[in-house]
Amino acid sequence: MSLNGLLLALLYDTLLKSRGTFMTESSAAAVTNSGGTTADPRRWAALAVIAAAQLLVVLDASVVNIALPSAQQALGMSDVAKQWVVTGYSLAFGGLLLLGGRMADLHGRKRMFIGGLVGFAVASAVGGLAENTATLLTARAAQGAFAAFLAPAGLALLVTTFTDPGERGRAFGIFGAAVGTGGVVGMVLGGVLTDLGSWRWCLLINVPVVAVIVIAALKLLGESKISGPVRYDLPGTLTATFGVGSLIYGISLAVESGWDSPWTISFIALGIVLLIAFVLIEKRSKAPMMPLRIVRDRVRGTGYAVVFLIGGALYAFYLFLTYYLQVVQDYSPLRTGLAFVPIGVGIFIGSMVAGRLLGKMSAKGVVLTGLGAGVLGIGWLGLLQPDTGFWTVVMPAQLIVGLGIGAALTTVMKLTLDGVDHNDAGVASALTNAMREIGGAVGISALNVVAISVTAASGVIDDSSLTDGYAVAFVVSAAVLAVAALLTAFAAKSAEQV
Repeated sequence: MSLNGLLLALLYDTLLKSRGTFMTESSAAAVTNSGGTTADPRRWAALAVIAAAQLLVVLDASVVNIALPSAQQALGMSDVAKQWVVTGYSLAFGGLLLLGGRMADLHGRKRMFIGGLVGFAVASAVGGLAENTATLLTARAAQGAFAAFLAPAGLALLVTTFTDPGERGRAFGIFGAAVGTGGVVGMVLGGVLTDLGSWRWCLLINVPVVAVIVIAALKLLGESKISGPVRYDLPGTLTATFGVGSLIYGISLAVESGWDSPWTISFIALGIVLLIAFVLIEKRSKAPMMPLRIVRDRVRGTGYAVVFLIGGALYAFYLFLTYYLQVVQDYSPLRTGLAFVPIGVGIFIGSMVAGRLLGKMSAKGVVLTGLGAGVLGIGWLGLLQPDTGFWTVVMPAQLIVGLGIGAALTTVMKLTLDGVDHNDAGVASALTNAMREIGGAVGISALNVVAISVTAASGVIDDSSLTDGYAVAFVVSAAVLAVAALLTAFAAKSAEQV
């Protein structure tokens, strides 16, 4: 059994245990939830399908990172082209998320979910069989594009499937575990497949896994979409897609060219202008792509801001700890992937615990506790030295970060979707994903500048100066989470709402 298959089996087993005896469509009577509506008896099995697909999307964004050096050597890829294997996926994914979310609302979430899965598998096969750089880059962009249609559709299906508040909290706990551990699983899987097989299997393995998920989705997922005629907001679609895409691309350029590069400034400025135009268009549109009522709610707006900040801190955390382990402590790709297992375990446990706690304590309390743990864990890594031990510092710090971020991110994702009209579930889900993606791009670019500046200030580049740069970047990441905690504490309507 593949690692993906094993994770799907473990997830499904967790769902069975959390609900007692599983009820099939043919044997279960209708279940009435606390709100008086009839719940789908297949909802927990459907959650396993949705979570597995989301795991696949997040996993694929990181699995290629470990395999990239081997792919570069095999295809004779230049250093400039190399970064586009990662950037192309992120750019297509982030740029098309809002469009994917609205299309799911208009044409059916199940239809877009399955279509996104099939397209993702085809793109993965093309990339895995690529014989030249152009084919691989095209396939990676196509993967990101299909993921942009798949991810918001899956999250919207979760919202429309779980209508009981208590059950929805537990469902988001499981879903959050899949989202949070996907990056770690990707790094481990990438190391295993590359070391034992070939970099191509990092892409080809998606094909059989998707086949299993599609078969289950056809049987278990119910369809939902907006009632009435299909109407598109073309100006809003174009400004949102190119605005988000330009912003992410400009931020990614900052890593290579610096924040003061004319190209960096131009693309970021263009992205901001287009997004301002998008907001103005949505105010006047009769059929807006993203109804502004979604972000006007104070709790939900705060939630999106917190997701943005968590994304920035967490993506940077992965990047700098990877550099520290591989460059300073000379870890192999496989050993580096395995070294991230503690944070994956922490996120899984933190997400599951958060799902249980939401019925017993306020969401605000869960988020603040989680963010506090995140600040402590990442801040601890500000004490790194070139010879810092893995088991004495790196492992326990990762575990604390994972527990905290798992609990906080799961709860905030739920808050951004609670109370959203079912007609807007797809685009609201897409916005949650987009904020995390943009936050990650900003965090990596901005904190990379911090690390480089600290290292350069020493006048010599060695293990000590590199570690100093990473350590300061970790401290700044902890400060970012502290800002998220302040927003949570002071920008909510009441202690019960956030």
